Amino acid sequence: MATPTAITLTEVSKRYRVYHRRHQSLKELVLRRSRGEWVDLWALKEVSVEVPKGQMLGVIGENGAGKSTMLKVLAGILRPDGGKVITGGRVSSLLELGAGFQPEYTGRENIYLYGVLLGLRRKEVRRQFDEIVEFSELGGFIDQPVKSYSSGMYMRLGFAVAVHLEPDILLLDEILAVGDASFQKKCFEHLRKLRERGVTIVLVSHDLDSVRNFCERVIWLDRGRIAADGSPDASIKSYLELSADRAQGTDQLPGFEPAPGEVEVQSVRWLNRRRERSHAYETGEPLTLEVACRSRSEHKKIEVSVNVYRNDGVLVAHNNNDVDGVPLSLPAGESVLSLHFPHCRLRSGVYDINLAIYDPVSRRLFAFHSRRHPFTVRDGDGYGGVTELEREWSVAATSPERQRGRVKL
Repeated sequence: MATPTAITLTEVSKRYRVYHRRHQSLKELVLRRSRGEWVDLWALKEVSVEVPKGQMLGVIGENGAGKSTMLKVLAGILRPDGGKVITGGRVSSLLELGAGFQPEYTGRENIYLYGVLLGLRRKEVRRQFDEIVEFSELGGFIDQPVKSYSSGMYMRLGFAVAVHLEPDILLLDEILAVGDASFQKKCFEHLRKLRERGVTIVLVSHDLDSVRNFCERVIWLDRGRIAADGSPDASIKSYLELSADRAQGTDQLPGFEPAPGEVEVQSVRWLNRRRERSHAYETGEPLTLEVACRSRSEHKKIEVSVNVYRNDGVLVAHNNNDVDGVPLSLPAGESVLSLHFPHCRLRSGVYDINLAIYDPVSRRLFAFHSRRHPFTVRDGDGYGGVTELEREWSVAATSPERQRGRVKL
């Protein structure tokens, strides 16, 4: 028996009109016989999607790709300029931090207000109230005005309300970005329970590792169109490969004089333990960055810097051959620069690099790639954090006569 469809988008398009000049009065409108000057930007262009009931769908893409617009169209916040939208059942959404909350109202009052907006009776909201408060971990703050809440408190309350008021379809847009690790884990555990009960979930996120782990299907939106629709691994791989290859133009590095044409970076590749190109790695396995270059002339001394960033902008590691005491030169013609990590200790997440190749004496910049070569790391335990440190545990008795009881683990 076929699974019923919860969401259907048929050739849906949404346009935003960006004005260069807008007439401010009726007189201007009449005299100029024009409403102004503008350009039309299509956030969505003929998007067609069917989502079966109970599926957890991930939506990925660059900023401005149309992800949030798609969710707002599904939620009924925006009306499409073309196409048809059909949703089956009650739609609950958490699209922006604190969206829908009245800042002067308390958390308690906002819970009831949100429930009414979803079409629930007051007694139905009251039945879920204690669970919402317990899940949000707000305690006594539930009777404080939400304008006094931190961003984390906003997120916890918004998520707790959205998932506990019996939705048929749940729309989530980057709402876990401000949560701590333990609360994020609790949220995803609850999403699993909702999916088991047949709730359809659409999750927009830049956290590709979470999308891969929790979604059974992923859509990649690129400039308002569907570029890929399939398994998480396939869609994410296509997205990362294009992101790495698309970036063009000259990146600049302050304090250095660009030397265009002197050194051409022909390719930048991440290699796994089998020396195969890949964008996904496991914590602890070898990882190699390989940069193929063509130099117009010989350079007896160069420096190469590789700064590793997490996708939220946190600088994870700075790598520089001069700091490491490893002299590098660049011969004329073709060559390959390699940076090898015998054990990649990064934890689960999406990472990228700033790559710079320059002459430290003349301050000439041969190449600078800013956040153009992303890769993902996965770990088996999911404890979070940024990196895994080498460690040694021990227990030592504090009294001198018991020093012999020291135990190393």
